[in-house]
Amino acid sequence: MEAVKSNCCKTKSSSTSLRKTAGSRGSMSLLSTALLILLPKCPLCLTAYLSAAGLFIDIENEQLAPFLLHAKPLLGAVIIAMILLNQRGRRTYIALGVAVVAMVLLVVQTYFIPALLPDWIIYGAFFMAIWYNGNFRYFYRFIRSGKQQKPLQG
Repeated sequence: MEAVKSNCCKTKSSSTSLRKTAGSRGSMSLLSTALLILLPKCPLCLTAYLSAAGLFIDIENEQLAPFLLHAKPLLGAVIIAMILLNQRGRRTYIALGVAVVAMVLLVVQTYFIPALLPDWIIYGAFFMAIWYNGNFRYFYRFIRSGKQQKPLQG
């Protein structure tokens, strides 16, 4: 078989369609890169994220109230354990400090002073601790690499 030479790629219509598909692939590349940077990559981080998401669930049911009162500090303890098991050096100690402060605030709010802080602040601190321990360095490198790239000259 012989290869047939064709000038189809040099037409105006095919070059514009090529540019359109390249632009759409570029935005999807940015989205997938952002998701890879922000989402957890290891089972320990995923478990900690799911525990932190479980803190947001409030079930208004009188039969479950005695159990649910203790479930949130238990989920906070799971988050702290997952941060400890996912050892990342100095980052782990900073994340552990944030998680322990959030845990203390959660226990004080659950058992002693109910309206100490809004719940989203405490739960956000848990999320930030998990994210800092697992994915923050990747995100920081992504931001720094974007600033260091030279602008395109056209």
